[in-house]
Amino acid sequence: MKKISSIQVLSIFFLSIGLLNHVILIPFLLSSGGRDAWFFSIVTVVTVPLWVYLLSRIIKNLNNESLATWLENRFGKPIKNVVLFFITIYLISLILATTKETMDWITTSFLFETPSLAIIIPFALLCIFLAHSGLRSIAISSSVLLPIVVILGIFVATGNIPTKDYSHLLPLFENGYFHGIKAFHFSSYGFAELILLAFFQEKFTDMLSRKGLAILCFGLLFLLLGPLTAAVAEFGPTLAEAMRYPAYEQWRLLTIGKYIEHTDFFSIYQWLAGAYIRVSLALFLITEVFQRKSNNMKLGILFGIGFLMVIITIVPFSNFKFLHFSQTYYYPGTFYFLLLLTAFLFIGTFIHSKEAKKHENETIQK
Repeated sequence: MKKISSIQVLSIFFLSIGLLNHVILIPFLLSSGGRDAWFFSIVTVVTVPLWVYLLSRIIKNLNNESLATWLENRFGKPIKNVVLFFITIYLISLILATTKETMDWITTSFLFETPSLAIIIPFALLCIFLAHSGLRSIAISSSVLLPIVVILGIFVATGNIPTKDYSHLLPLFENGYFHGIKAFHFSSYGFAELILLAFFQEKFTDMLSRKGLAILCFGLLFLLLGPLTAAVAEFGPTLAEAMRYPAYEQWRLLTIGKYIEHTDFFSIYQWLAGAYIRVSLALFLITEVFQRKSNNMKLGILFGIGFLMVIITIVPFSNFKFLHFSQTYYYPGTFYFLLLLTAFLFIGTFIHSKEAKKHENETIQK
């Protein structure tokens, strides 16, 4: 079995959850918290030690055992099947939500007249190919894509410094001390999604340490705060809150000298790199749930989900209706699902496996 290093794991999650924190969640944070959103996002730093403890305990207890086997040894086959069913539904929803968000952004920002099928079919096929190639291919692709994404992020952040007015970040609590509290669970969503580490920890060459998990958490928080504070500083809280894609608008604001404008095409690379890895990882994890199935059946599952990706793109569901649905129902709902899943797996770490109990019984009999 080809395994990946902890450094490669970090690159995968910085791209996958990085897209979520850096782009997708920003309009939700601004609309729910306004100017106070950046403050309540910083407050989530107090939860980092808790997430690091929970994740490290769960990963350590899994002990290079697949999640399916671990669940069966502790809870039995029926509960294992129920848990894996809900995990699969969640992963499919993650794929469809990311695909819909990406395609809506493409068709409303720069490819207005291009048929959606001409965009989604190549994207779906590339994701299916990468997922079927295996986790190592996803890790290598992430390691190649991430450095350029980081360089472009530094470029837009520093290039827009002349247009930033950080006095827009204050005053806080104009509408009350708890007006922006709803932003807290959106800013915590990226941390909750780190439970995906438990789904494929048996494929790590080295155990992801608590220090590595802390670096990952702080890195994801930085990816959230960067574009969030920049949006308020550049556009003001009112205009930033009204924008559909604040992170993308920051690219449209960037100029190089007097004569070079329209640098926003760089954002295409950033967004598609994150979406590519995010969707491919979720597709791969779904095939891992069906690990005892044949290769042809796994391919069938991948193409079946690819078909759903095409359907979600061409269904006449407007961008703003999708925004409302995502903010009101989807992301809050999946956030609580991930919390429950994390709590369930954490409880499982206190339950002895059937094999351990069997070994204890044999020792007592001897």
